[in-house]
Amino acid sequence: MVNAGRRWLCGGLIACCVLLGGCEDAAGPKGASANKAAEATMVRGRTMGTFYSITVPGGFPGGEEALKKLADEKLNTIVSAISTFDPKAELARFNAHDDVTPFPISPLLAGLIEESLHQSKRIDGAMDITIGPLVNLWGFGKDHPRKVPGDYELDAARRLVGADKFELRHTPNEPLLVKRERGVKLDLATIGEGAGADAIAAALDRLGVRDYLVSVAGASRSRGHNPRGELWKIGIEDPTTPDGHVFTTICPLDQAVSTAGSYRNFFIDEKTGRHYSHIIDPHTGRPVEHQTLSVTVVDRAALVTDALDTGLLVWGADKAHAWAERHDMAIYTIEYRDGRPHGRASRAFNQYQRCTQGGNP
Repeated sequence: MVNAGRRWLCGGLIACCVLLGGCEDAAGPKGASANKAAEATMVRGRTMGTFYSITVPGGFPGGEEALKKLADEKLNTIVSAISTFDPKAELARFNAHDDVTPFPISPLLAGLIEESLHQSKRIDGAMDITIGPLVNLWGFGKDHPRKVPGDYELDAARRLVGADKFELRHTPNEPLLVKRERGVKLDLATIGEGAGADAIAAALDRLGVRDYLVSVAGASRSRGHNPRGELWKIGIEDPTTPDGHVFTTICPLDQAVSTAGSYRNFFIDEKTGRHYSHIIDPHTGRPVEHQTLSVTVVDRAALVTDALDTGLLVWGADKAHAWAERHDMAIYTIEYRDGRPHGRASRAFNQYQRCTQGGNP
């Protein structure tokens, strides 16, 4: 955590000045706002190999201990369903099930898979949850060395990728997953953070919490106002700086926000010096090579934004913006051009920037 501005960096999003209410304002709160800020309950923790943070202005019943317990329970439930690293998790067990016989899963996992497939179809499969064999092949999975694979290896892995390589069946008793080919592996890492943020937000909503900010790495959910009674502000990270400077600031307006970036998780081939990102195009089987560094999406749910930002990043800024304008989607891209980063907002995204510029949201 960086003390100046009290910023929490989370995978492309920065929960800006959570106590102070805006990245531009470094002065402390005063009067009644100071009292409310002092009562705010704030917790941090680890999940999915990264960090989460929650702020509840005005305090949470039971304080930090109760809020952290709620968060950990919700996140652990998601992890136990979708983790590919924990051999006891549902998805890890399905991936290890090297057979084409039906595999029973929970309604939770079935729902996450179903929503992921729906979002994938919206962007023509640019995000694909069967990409697991390619993730492992390039060394971005558990216990796999990072390397540039040969053409034979790449072709073999690509034969296991595609939504047609498995089936989700709904039966009267329980959902079933069926591999159509041995070796098929699913990877829901791209929606895990969003699903976690949604689960915590839903729990807070059920408890009647009117104001909160939840960040799980690059995905966030917020509602209401910050401790100063102002709209929440969230910063989008400048991907060209090593210490998480804010590139631009937005007001989420009770919507979900997530950012996917190609600039943190990569390796360099010792022979050629080329950079290879963990953002892999499921159609080519190779890491993307364009100059789009990050894509931010705003929508109703963090699972949705988390699924779309990855696929739109695979496409690159030009194609992503063309799609966003056709579908009235709020996206923001950062590209590296002429030696520096350039930001670009879709028309639907502009409303989330106006509040930071003195205008009405």
